[in-house]
Amino acid sequence: MTNKEQENLIAPCGLYCGACTIRLAGKRGDTKLLEQIAEVLTVQQGRPIKAEDLACEGCLSPGVVAIVCRDCALRACALEKGLKHCSQCSDSPCQQIIDFNNDGLPHHGEVLENIHRQQQTGVNAWVEEQERRWGCSHCSCVIDWYAAQCPDCGFALTAQFSPPQS
Repeated sequence: MTNKEQENLIAPCGLYCGACTIRLAGKRGDTKLLEQIAEVLTVQQGRPIKAEDLACEGCLSPGVVAIVCRDCALRACALEKGLKHCSQCSDSPCQQIIDFNNDGLPHHGEVLENIHRQQQTGVNAWVEEQERRWGCSHCSCVIDWYAAQCPDCGFALTAQFSPPQS
């Protein structure tokens, strides 16, 4: 993966898009999972979302970005300020990122820690940590936030997060 591709996988909010369930389902062509996610998001957001709305190459990608990230207020705020990451912002942590961290979605619940870690180590070192964290220990395949087993080798994983309840 090139440095530019890696940069696209670092969401301004501090999430690592490389392990995003939506992005990885799209890469694997898992239409069934994307349809299930679209159904949940339709209810959560009160607007129709289709599986094809979830195509994504990463939050900062100049190409395709999933509708839930494209419409994200945190992403818009960072881009309006000319920043790539909330960790670069003098207002961080703002109330908006604190609320996002505490919204009940398990993977959102680590953004404050991720932002702090990016500030401590630098974004490049943080990405290397994330790549190790989200690689299957058996075959090195990239796994997603909620994976219970590796999609490539089937190795049983200790899920990083429990799936959110719909």
